[in-house]
Amino acid sequence: MREPVTTRAEADTLFAGLTSARNTANAARDAAALSLVETGPSLRASTFAYAAQAAQGAAPVAPYTSTAGTLAAPERGTADWFYSLSAPGDAAVGDTTGAYVESTFFMRAGEGDPWLLTYRLATDPAVALPQPALSGGSAVVPDDDARARGGLALQDVVAYASTGQPAPTLDVTDADQLATAHTQGFPLPDLSPDAGTEQRACTLEEPAPAWASSTQGIFAMASVECTQSVALTGGWTAPTPTTGTIGTVPVGARLSGWTVSQSVTVLVEVHDDGTSRVVGSGLRPVRTDVTPAP
Repeated sequence: MREPVTTRAEADTLFAGLTSARNTANAARDAAALSLVETGPSLRASTFAYAAQAAQGAAPVAPYTSTAGTLAAPERGTADWFYSLSAPGDAAVGDTTGAYVESTFFMRAGEGDPWLLTYRLATDPAVALPQPALSGGSAVVPDDDARARGGLALQDVVAYASTGQPAPTLDVTDADQLATAHTQGFPLPDLSPDAGTEQRACTLEEPAPAWASSTQGIFAMASVECTQSVALTGGWTAPTPTTGTIGTVPVGARLSGWTVSQSVTVLVEVHDDGTSRVVGSGLRPVRTDVTPAP
């Protein structure tokens, strides 16, 4: 029996502790407390959400429960990460998304260190996720050639986020808001060369994806961040959305430039036949830097 880095009983205990600690941190908007159970893209998005809630005068995230799904945990001593994948039918109620299933990726610095939630993927219960390949109860880690194919598929995912045009081999049926990542940011429908410049770029966030084998190939979670950078010769006034703000920008603010970023957590599955598939989630704001107009 190959002992995995975490067992079902250990994962159940971890998720119970995560639920309690995260709900307490969310209620107080305490990023320092949240950093004890989250890291990476998940912590970054949650921390910005606290700032946006405060700017908008919005209520904190409502308490919700996270539970372990199908575990894909490599053999103990070989890696310090694991996946929890939720199967269709394991629906839970989230803070704003209604019914969804939550899949997660955890990592730790080393054996004995705490597990930290790194990626969180919320999907419709009807969306099928990969079935991890297991050997002796532990997830199978793919070889270098398979991971290289995964890297190419990730390039296709970033290109799709940047342009909205998928590669012929990339299935984007379940891409969710990754499909609109190339349009994220503040709206400038009539920007002309004389009025200013707009640049957009999409990249993968750290940490690097951890690939695991599935029954049809390999899969990994990742986070794609898309940034809009604008410099104006005149100014732009923030419109009046129903919340009264856009992220952390007050309604009616007059700006001459900004850099805003949003991220999308994705799961990428690369099949043995050379095709790939991306499962996406909602856009989550992670940065708003603005320059007031003179």
